[in-house]
Amino acid sequence: MTAGVWLAPDAEAELPMLERPIHFYGGGTSVTELAPHSYRDHLDRFGARPSCRGAAGAALIRRIEEAGLTGRGGAHLPSAIKWRAVRAAAGAAGSVIVANGAEGEPDSRKDAALLELRPHLVLDGLVCAAETLGARQLVVWLHENAHAARSAVSRALAERVAHGPDEPMIRIAVGPDRYLTGESGAVVQALSGGVARPAFRIVPSAARGVDGLPTLVHNVETLARVARLARGEDCSSALVTVCADDTHVVLEVSTSATVQEVIGRVTNADEPAAVLIGGHGGTWCTSSDLGKLTLDEADLRAAGLSLGAGVLAVLAAGTCGLVRTAELADFLARQSTRQCGPCVFGLASIAESTAELARGGWRSRRDADRIARFAAEIKGRGACGHPDGAVRMVGSALEVFADDVAAHRRGRCLATGEHL
Repeated sequence: MTAGVWLAPDAEAELPMLERPIHFYGGGTSVTELAPHSYRDHLDRFGARPSCRGAAGAALIRRIEEAGLTGRGGAHLPSAIKWRAVRAAAGAAGSVIVANGAEGEPDSRKDAALLELRPHLVLDGLVCAAETLGARQLVVWLHENAHAARSAVSRALAERVAHGPDEPMIRIAVGPDRYLTGESGAVVQALSGGVARPAFRIVPSAARGVDGLPTLVHNVETLARVARLARGEDCSSALVTVCADDTHVVLEVSTSATVQEVIGRVTNADEPAAVLIGGHGGTWCTSSDLGKLTLDEADLRAAGLSLGAGVLAVLAAGTCGLVRTAELADFLARQSTRQCGPCVFGLASIAESTAELARGGWRSRRDADRIARFAAEIKGRGACGHPDGAVRMVGSALEVFADDVAAHRRGRCLATGEHL
């Protein structure tokens, strides 16, 4: 076991959320020694949820600020800023708090692990936010096909109602099983009676969101951390999904652990050929790029990286990085909601050019410039950050797999040794 990676299961000072690894195989079935927490298990483990009304709510916001808590989507907006904005905008009608568990990133399983095994911790964070911000609507937002998570949350809600009549009403809402369903603008649109797709927003949802009310949309991991902060606990760990071959392993690790350490614990490979950090819209890196880089967000940002959806995807041995990149680019293009030019035309063009490269279709410098030209045309111009993520992922691939690019242009694949 690598020193510094695991949080000790029995360390009372830490009370980690997931003290053991959770393996997801194939279609998504989880295998772990951990048992789902009933409400009694939850209370025995974490204690009763403290009240967050009045001065206690203001103190919670200060703790959130001091802890440097941010959202888990890669934008790094401090959560305390969003909370204060919602609190200031909330009037007599109150506000809306959404626990966003619509895990659109195909390689991520951390939200599923939390919802299926620690649902009460997420619900505690949701109620803490509601009491602090004067919310009258509390929603858990899920993909329509997230059956295990939905069942776990439904059972947890029933337990809480049975435990005491003062529990606030929390409803479950579902959206289509698509990549962008969990984008905050799409969540607001859907809960307001519209289509679950990103929107061009001038006024932030913290000021005017669901049905015109101030709205806070937080990932379920962020709310689980809020629940721990409300209890005065440390929340400096990180939840990551390490992907290797057909296995996804969710780990809770110290942010002081290096990326290489975490990957090595799962794959027994200290130096993989390449790692995609952040998910499908993340950044390709080599082992030399990673060096001693830790999972601390400040450390990652200084290197131009982000955990994004909390994914470390290892390129399998013998797999061509360009072929894998083409598959990812095609997926991202197909997940477009087709409401803005950068998504409809730009992503399709990038995916087509990347696929041609993977097939060995590039034969001139003019062709090699196409992706860069398309990327420059669409970067920062989409209705949401979806096109930017695709541009970032493909652009990093051209750098990391530069030798492969040159070989493919000569009609040979370095990873497989095949002629193209």
